[in-house]
Amino acid sequence: MAKNVISEQYSVMCRDLTQLSSLIKRLSPRYARVAAITPTSKGMESEPVRKIVVSEQTGREALALAATCYQDLHINPDFSQKFARRTVGTLWFSPARSGAADDIQAVVDRINAAKAGIEEFIIATYPTRQERFEALRAECPGVMTLHLYRQIRCYSQGDVDSIGFTWQRKDALKKPVKDELLQRIRDELERSGPDYQLPLEQLIRKIATTPEPFLRERREVKVQPVANIMAAGVLKTVTAPMPLILLQDHDIRIKMLRSFDASEQRKTRSDRVASEVLGTFAGVTIESFPE
Repeated sequence: MAKNVISEQYSVMCRDLTQLSSLIKRLSPRYARVAAITPTSKGMESEPVRKIVVSEQTGREALALAATCYQDLHINPDFSQKFARRTVGTLWFSPARSGAADDIQAVVDRINAAKAGIEEFIIATYPTRQERFEALRAECPGVMTLHLYRQIRCYSQGDVDSIGFTWQRKDALKKPVKDELLQRIRDELERSGPDYQLPLEQLIRKIATTPEPFLRERREVKVQPVANIMAAGVLKTVTAPMPLILLQDHDIRIKMLRSFDASEQRKTRSDRVASEVLGTFAGVTIESFPE
């Protein structure tokens, strides 16, 4: 039974992905700009991202690149399985000109339904992460889970006024257990050479005198492309690992993604609580947030 559900949904999805590819390649878009982001190499997951160069394709080349992205479902041994490969951009088709808007929306809906169906079945049927991995591997050999489950975003209500792509930079905050944090730093102090002992000793003293509820570990999360979409007077931000499809006649403002440079100053959120940086350890910034 499990085999039938997964394999049937997967077959439907692959068939419809082929149909979507054929559809978008034969149509004339009002706008097509797409850029493939350099993927994370295997073993380089922990390396900080300093620069990402965005190189755009337009017209027919953009349509072909988007079609390749939608059909990119399998593991590539050269690239990380922890981070999805990303292709950013917009394909804008005018229903009045192309006449295929209904066909595109219908096939995208079927693809997304099949993706969601597989994910929901796997989660409901198999309780552990390992069991889910084995079930997918048995029925969809070589498939990369991050790529299989991600949905294609298609907008056909005709109410989109603007799309602006940008890089989202987030930090992950964690409340540490003070004694455990101190022990990790003391263990590192014992292994470290003379050049590193003084800053570690200073960090230990600062943490030791900071109440545990105030302590936070801040880890930078890898940047990801997002789209700020203004539709029907409402601004919504969505992740954008695959090209967006837009089906509407009226004009729209589109701002493509720029190259990323980590040295550029980040804007400080107005609602961000002020903190004191105590130091850094193992790639994590240790901070104090007075309550």
